Amino acid sequence: MFPTHHLLASLVGIALLAGCSARVDYRGASLYTGFILVDPQAETSTLNSWLVIKQGAILEMGAGTPPSGDFEDVHDLSGLYGMPGLIDAHAHVTAGPLDSGIEDGSPYVGVRSGGAYARFNAAIALAFGITSIRNPGGATEANAEYDRMIATGTWVGPEAVHAGSVIEPPPFGGPSFAYPTTPEEWDAEAARQAAAGMTYFKLYTDLTEAELGEGARTAKAHGLIPIAHLNAVSWSRAVELGVEQLEHALPTSPELLEPDVRADYVNPDPTGRYMFRWFELADLGGPLVGEMIRTLAARRIHVDLTLMVQDITFHADDLTEIFPASERRYYHPESFATAMANYEAIAGLWTENEFDRARAAWPRVLELAQRLHRAGVPLMIGTDGTGGAPVYARELGHHVAAGIPVWEVLRMATARNAELMGWGDKTGRIAVGMEADLVFLRSDPVEDVRHVREVEIVVTDGHPYRADELRAVAQAILDGS
Repeated sequence: MFPTHHLLASLVGIALLAGCSARVDYRGASLYTGFILVDPQAETSTLNSWLVIKQGAILEMGAGTPPSGDFEDVHDLSGLYGMPGLIDAHAHVTAGPLDSGIEDGSPYVGVRSGGAYARFNAAIALAFGITSIRNPGGATEANAEYDRMIATGTWVGPEAVHAGSVIEPPPFGGPSFAYPTTPEEWDAEAARQAAAGMTYFKLYTDLTEAELGEGARTAKAHGLIPIAHLNAVSWSRAVELGVEQLEHALPTSPELLEPDVRADYVNPDPTGRYMFRWFELADLGGPLVGEMIRTLAARRIHVDLTLMVQDITFHADDLTEIFPASERRYYHPESFATAMANYEAIAGLWTENEFDRARAAWPRVLELAQRLHRAGVPLMIGTDGTGGAPVYARELGHHVAAGIPVWEVLRMATARNAELMGWGDKTGRIAVGMEADLVFLRSDPVEDVRHVREVEIVVTDGHPYRADELRAVAQAILDGS
């Protein structure tokens, strides 16, 4: 039996569609029947639902007896839960492994991008029900190539919007990073990214306030949205400087700590200890953090929390629960190896007591998420991975643990992410006329939001794929096929 709240749906109006369906031309259309429609917008689950997809869009939908006609194909999805395709709002889909070393006598850090890495990431993301992605930073040329390959059907994966090369000083370099130092260079870099079809302009942790302001100004001058992952510069100051979206639940500037505790705080801190130390010291209900939150809400600054960042870092001494051996095949092996090397470095730097302190600070991270949500700050859901994979379901679970209702988290993962990406009129909802971006799950995501990982079939722009087939595509890419 299903809980009563799952069955709240007005079937009469929907069913009327079936009565007039005989007049519709179903040639070339696909019929999906028998599933339980999970609608985060209406907060309803409707038994025995059906929908018709034609030319990549939803033509009709209803419940009860489906229409009959000359369909190209019919899919019986009895027992599955259908909902809008999932959106990862922080997925570096074109990124591969980290590179580091010495170049021209100086330290160098870069990211290999595009090609087989992007193809693998795209197939895995889609296998986990991710039909759209916001990529907040990556090699501009690799991102443009990704869009071309997805648009032509050469690659299989989610549609994406991107930030191009991340603006960050050395030692970061290579195609994934850029560091303009004059007004002319700033304008040239923003123009280059805009011409390549980028949507966002990503400003990174080691920029000065002056550089942050110049980046925000330049981005807007070229029609790009300035977004930032910050460290020492406060979120409050960043908003004053023109930043419109913020990445990660890391408002870790000393300026947001009350004056009497600032002397006990070190930032920037290359060891990463600031990620828990700030939460130990911050007064989340105090005037400085409170004013920051009110500013974000009033100015509608989008915040993408990526709670997985702290989750993984705070467990860097033992990541077997987050990345069990059976699931490591869902990450490109080269990328996974370099990521694990970074976390092993943290594990070697932090003491056992520091890991205990970090995990003790985790409820404070969730409290910040709850305060932002209650204040009406527009929150996005993303992973800071390469798209979906098992960590996406864990990310949604963290949002529920922060006190955000399950239905609201499902809305955030679908319609809300789409709206905040500027795609609210095309995807994120199951409705007539919307793009046919859908995911069909083996278990009820309302019962446990982490069930979003149990993907059986995903539909993107009307094209259906079985999750196991997409995982096979990813494996073939690794095998060089």
